Amino acid sequence: MVVRSDSATSLAPEQVDLGDLTGFLLRRAFVRAVGAERACMPEDGHVAEVTVLSVLAERGPVSQRELSDITSVNRTVIVRQVDALESKGWVRRDTNPADRRSYALELTEAGQAALAELSGDLDQAEAQLTQPLTRAETRRLKQLLRELLVDDQAIGCRSLADRTGFLLARAHHTVRGWAERQLGTLGIHPRDFGVLAIIGREQPCSQTQVAARLGITSPGVLGFVDGLVARGLLQRSRSGTDRRTNDLVLTAAGRRCLTAAIDVATELQADLVRRLGAPGEAELRMLLRKLIG
Repeated sequence: MVVRSDSATSLAPEQVDLGDLTGFLLRRAFVRAVGAERACMPEDGHVAEVTVLSVLAERGPVSQRELSDITSVNRTVIVRQVDALESKGWVRRDTNPADRRSYALELTEAGQAALAELSGDLDQAEAQLTQPLTRAETRRLKQLLRELLVDDQAIGCRSLADRTGFLLARAHHTVRGWAERQLGTLGIHPRDFGVLAIIGREQPCSQTQVAARLGITSPGVLGFVDGLVARGLLQRSRSGTDRRTNDLVLTAAGRRCLTAAIDVATELQADLVRRLGAPGEAELRMLLRKLIG
């Protein structure tokens, strides 16, 4: 998709290819990173634990509020995470001498040992994730992602800022957050945009085709499609070539909604170009495509 910032030159739905959008590529790369991490980490292990333990190892002792600010995780969730880590004996809560109303969080010796072990698991996941890239390409991908995340406090943690999977997760959630806020003015979510964009380009198409393009299971996309049909943005009818499947097409309202959403996506893409420069943004997309395979 050609990047334009002038909504007067809107692209038609059939001209839009999600594979040209950095946000879509980040989501696909993030899903790949999660798969690699799950394959290499123990069943009861979670990347969020590594994030908290890494921050405490480099920045501790810190308060729960500081930990929430650094990780961009809301305080209720941080409390639950710290509770779980404390129950494992990996984190210790002490009264904060600077503020008796809050706790100072520190790693225990057991927490340091757990961090070392989990970091080893993530090293394996990192190797699996970046296998399609050369070492130079991996370094460049991380550099571009850090440039995109320049305002993210968490990348001040050196051990996290050097992990491709962590950077992909932060970049995906950051760009998705921007998209959620802007697409929210149209009453849709980024996942709705993805479904509408695929159908707008390939219609009529089946739910299975949509799922394959999004990189999720067919049952996984069913709820999204049902919601868009209920809102009058999609129409579902029995396929003329395979009576076992349904054809999905945009309604007139769906086409209008998608056209407006394309303007939002185009402006988001242009913003990424402004942040990274045109060559940097194009290089990021190239590296993400190669990573995804």
